[in-house]
Amino acid sequence: MSRNEMKDWIVMSLAFGTILLLFIITLGDFWIAMQEHREPSKDVINLLSMAITGIVGIIAGFISGKNAADQAKQAAETGKAP
Repeated sequence: MSRNEMKDWIVMSLAFGTILLLFIITLGDFWIAMQEHREPSKDVINLLSMAITGIVGIIAGFISGKNAADQAKQAAETGKAP
């Protein structure tokens, strides 16, 4: 497995692992809220909001970094400065 493929797998694992963890936390809180006849916790809603922002940041940073690396590689191959 090449270094680039390893980076791809790490970023994908981070994003999907975080999404899975948030899904479990959210379902757990909603289940408890239904059992106790109360509203879902505001803290869990806040956690979801911040975590989704973080996941979008991870993915956007990965895509922009990959794009910049591809452009630099292409420029090096053609002999042009970026």
